[in-house]
Amino acid sequence: MRLLERFTWLHVLIISLIGGALVGVAVHFMQPGTFTTTTSVLLNDRPDILATVVSGAGASGSSPISLERLKAILVSRALRERVADELSLTDKMGLGKADVIEALMGMTTVKSIGEDGLSVTVTVGGYAAPHYAILGTPLDFEAARQLCAQIANAYITELTEYLRDVSGETAHRTREFLQKRHDDLRDELDAIEDRMQSLRAQYELLDPESKAARLSERIRTLEQARADAAAEASAAAGSLETAEAELHATDARRVASAVETRNPVIASLEQELARLRIDLATQLAAGKTAQNRDVVQVQSSIDSIEGQMAALEEKVTKEVGEQANPLYDEAVKRAIELRIQLAGARARGLETESLLAAARGQMAEMPAVAREYVEIQRRQQVQSEQLASVERALWLAEFDQARTETGAPFTILDRATAPDDRKGPATLLAGLIAFAALMVLQGLLLIDRRWFGG
Repeated sequence: MRLLERFTWLHVLIISLIGGALVGVAVHFMQPGTFTTTTSVLLNDRPDILATVVSGAGASGSSPISLERLKAILVSRALRERVADELSLTDKMGLGKADVIEALMGMTTVKSIGEDGLSVTVTVGGYAAPHYAILGTPLDFEAARQLCAQIANAYITELTEYLRDVSGETAHRTREFLQKRHDDLRDELDAIEDRMQSLRAQYELLDPESKAARLSERIRTLEQARADAAAEASAAAGSLETAEAELHATDARRVASAVETRNPVIASLEQELARLRIDLATQLAAGKTAQNRDVVQVQSSIDSIEGQMAALEEKVTKEVGEQANPLYDEAVKRAIELRIQLAGARARGLETESLLAAARGQMAEMPAVAREYVEIQRRQQVQSEQLASVERALWLAEFDQARTETGAPFTILDRATAPDDRKGPATLLAGLIAFAALMVLQGLLLIDRRWFGG
């Protein structure tokens, strides 16, 4: 009690100063200070020579890598594992690999810089006396300062390597697959050509423009025309259903009736149009040019029939009658156009089926050797087209592989450097808070000594 009686404000000040100093020292040695540094990259805007070559050849090059994709890779666990292994962070930080990878997530911030750049900011904590550290990693200030810059730069280095490895592996597998397919097709094509040569030598099949060959080309053209007619009929039927749903029921019936009464005319014109188009395709496949007299005559007949079909459509439209509402009038015209198109496609399909059956019948009457030769010739054409496609794809794969070896899709704007400024620990702040708290508590005791019997 006597001690309390002799307790003065001087004692309060001295004890508060000592307490604040002790707390400050404890914070300084037991709490971490942090170092922060940043590295940034910019997506390349320089012309891609390889992409220019590919595009100039009529193909689209690979799409450039996006900023969002780069950000996704940078925050991925896979890249953090690569950074941890590259810098041996498990040894430097004294933690297990899983803990290091988790710590990297908290230490790293990835942000966009405008539309074409991004930055990687890394913050690492260190201690004045690592062996007194309670939380965090046992790094001293200098080690934390250096490691901060190393991690930031390692992110960019490993990002470059990751993109190169992934793209290179994909390009390599693609090229291997295409090369194997190319070799297989080449072997098959060689076998086909050997068989054709054997048939020509054995049976004196020397005329490449033989009747069988012309029939084969006609059958192929007819098969394509039949498929086109079926596709057009299917598309027209679907569109017609949608168009008629926009009309009143009475108008839809009027359109259907007006077109159906002209179905025989439509069928006749479309069947003739189908025959003419098949003849045109056959003549062009035979090597005739668009200026050839026969080709010009067929094209003139096609134009004439198409003109008659347009006139018929206009006549039906006038018969149904124009509407007061222009938008509704357009819907009526669209329904008429689609119904005529549907009727025409179905007629062409029937006519093409009939022509195809006739051509196949003529082919069946040909000698077996001629039919075999034509079938082999068709296979040769298909294989040649496939081989050309694969060769082109293989060429593009070589360009793609070369692109992965030319460098990263970005430019490094700023490399991270070891920072000079340290943030924390809050030694002075902690000391001042402790000093103030002790002053208040001791002041209260000094003012009201009656609490202790004074």
